[in-house]
Order: sequence, then structure tokens, then C-alpha cells
Amino acid sequence: MWPAGAGTRLPCPRDSALRRAAFSGNLNALPSHLVPAGRSVRVFISANPEDTGAERQALRENVYPKLREFCRENYGLEFQVIDLYWGIDEDEWDSPELQKTRMKQLEECLKTSAGPCFV
Repeated sequence: MWPAGAGTRLPCPRDSALRRAAFSGNLNALPSHLVPAGRSVRVFISANPEDTGAERQALRENVYPKLREFCRENYGLEFQVIDLYWGIDEDEWDSPELQKTRMKQLEECLKTSAGPCFV
């Protein structure tokens, strides 16, 4: 059973304004401590490559180029994608070395990305 009042809290108007600013990309409206410091948006892709081959290909061909252009033209940011399954043979997917590299790259994306960093 849910606690009494769960889900009934109305959003604070300030929270709503901050959310709208962040989602619209209006970094000038955000308090300075919330403005990303990095100069690139680094997105780590985490999905089973067996199930997402066609989707990954469509993203590479149709979406990433548009995101690179949008980030560069509107914010002066470089858009980067980290997909460590791209170009790796299936028998290497579970290798300990690849898993260590994946975790290191994910940590780097979390630390350095000026925007969303995980898909």
C-alpha cells in the first residue's frame, strides 16, 4: 500500500521553471551551480548489441549527425557517442577487458559530459 498522500505533491513553481529551462536548453535561466562545465556532450550507449543492431545503425546514420550539428550550432558543444560494442566481435562482448573499459568510459561520461550522458 502506498503512503498517505503519495503522488499528490504539486510541483513547486520554481522547480517547474528550472525543469522547463533545462529541457528547453536555456542554460542562461539556470543557476550557475547547475550549468554544465564541460564543452562536450558525451553519451554512453548501453544496450545489448544483439537486440539493437538496426537501431544503432539508424542512430549513427540519421540521429547522431543532427545532434552533432545542433549541439555545435546552438551551444558550441561537441557531441560524442561512446558505443563500445560497435566494431567488436560477438565473442569479445563479455571479455573482462571490455567490461573494465566500458565502466571506465561510463565514469568519464558521467564526469565530463555537459549534458545527458547515458542511453
